[in-house]
Amino acid sequence: MVPKPRPIPAPASPGDDAAALSLRAASYEGGFTAIMSGVSEPFMIPYALALGATSFEAGLLSSVRNLVLALVQLKAADAVRWAGSRKTVVLWAVGLQASLWIPLALVGPLFGSWAVAALIGCYTVATASAALGGPAWGSLMAEYLPAAERGRFFGHRARVVGLFSTVAGLVAGGTLQLLSGRPVLGFGLLCGAAGISRMASWYWVARFHEEPWQESPHLRFSFWQFVRQVRRSNFARFSVCLAAYNFAVHLAAPYFAVYMLRELHFSYLAYTGVVLAGSVTGFLASPWWGRIGDRIGNRAVIRWTALGVAVLPLLWCVSGARPWMMALNATGAFLWGGLNLSATNFLYDAVTPPKRHTCLAYFNVVNGVGVSLGALVGGVAVAWLPVIGTSVFATIFLCSTGLRFAVAAAFPRLVREVRELHAVGPVRLRDLIVDPMGQRLVQVLDYLSRTEAPQDRRRKRRPLAS
Repeated sequence: MVPKPRPIPAPASPGDDAAALSLRAASYEGGFTAIMSGVSEPFMIPYALALGATSFEAGLLSSVRNLVLALVQLKAADAVRWAGSRKTVVLWAVGLQASLWIPLALVGPLFGSWAVAALIGCYTVATASAALGGPAWGSLMAEYLPAAERGRFFGHRARVVGLFSTVAGLVAGGTLQLLSGRPVLGFGLLCGAAGISRMASWYWVARFHEEPWQESPHLRFSFWQFVRQVRRSNFARFSVCLAAYNFAVHLAAPYFAVYMLRELHFSYLAYTGVVLAGSVTGFLASPWWGRIGDRIGNRAVIRWTALGVAVLPLLWCVSGARPWMMALNATGAFLWGGLNLSATNFLYDAVTPPKRHTCLAYFNVVNGVGVSLGALVGGVAVAWLPVIGTSVFATIFLCSTGLRFAVAAAFPRLVREVRELHAVGPVRLRDLIVDPMGQRLVQVLDYLSRTEAPQDRRRKRRPLAS
């Protein structure tokens, strides 16, 4: 059951009531989308492995999907112009993705020896269709909220998404463990559940409000015009930096699941435990990251969390013990929560509303190319890089760490903050973590002091009443 959302921040446009209802619908839509993601995304590579995929094919599942996803984004703005409505584009994208979970659930019996190729193809089309509607969805959300409230709202929404994703992942892992003797059946059931959840999210998207769409032809620009602005445009440099960082990340990211299931021989339940350890910290920390970004700026959050995330692949090589990997994934999810949320809010702040859906699409193109190339290069490199110790994956993890640090170090030199802030001077690490923690501790102590006083008074009165 979807919990009742918290009160929605006062919207800027298009009308208080309509925007508030749309934001409430977005919270419900996020919950059902999270269920779909929770039972599918962490388990698609294990699904491919259960069908007999190689490590290279597992990498293709990520690289091909993200490359097609990036290319589809080139037509996202054209889709809005053709449909004449951002909401219509989102509805078609969500509906198509929901329908494609049916062949994904039956990919084993339907395609036989071609099941792995069919899985890659169907999953690629499903996620690419959702990506086509992503910029339009983001453009609608940005119009419902004033800039100062976006961090708080998206932080709360991320908590809802994280909670539902975690619960769904627990159920999914338990289902796979119960059906460990028939894993393909278990994965088919998860795909069916993902399709049902996506249809429920379609229902809530249909309740979004949209003002009549008016295109501004003089603001239209091509992808290549966007790319040529890298030297002058802060947003274009931000896009390239994030793409380079995700290239470094996805050298290793698709192979963590292969590493755990094939090299460390984790059961599906143990694998789920490691994955969900991160989900819990991610959704608990999301509202906090949103408030921090609103206070000190999203650029500062991205800068420090990118440095923290950079060291994670190196730490994966330290030990294969489950408690260590659960703690490591929990720490990573905490940092990734800040990085992803602040990057999203930076995107909304950096461009004007008429250009927003186009700029979001072009950002996704550049980022998707980085992700797909990283996964492809990683898949090739795993086969010929030297083995370190007993792991064939340790070398690619170390390469990913080095490249992440290089991009994270360059980021603050290339990208400037776009939001007007009250803070003066450079933001330090203590501004990001230590000071807010101290403020929270003061709030907790103040709350305890106020709640304990009545109990003390009652204890003093008891002897008088006897």
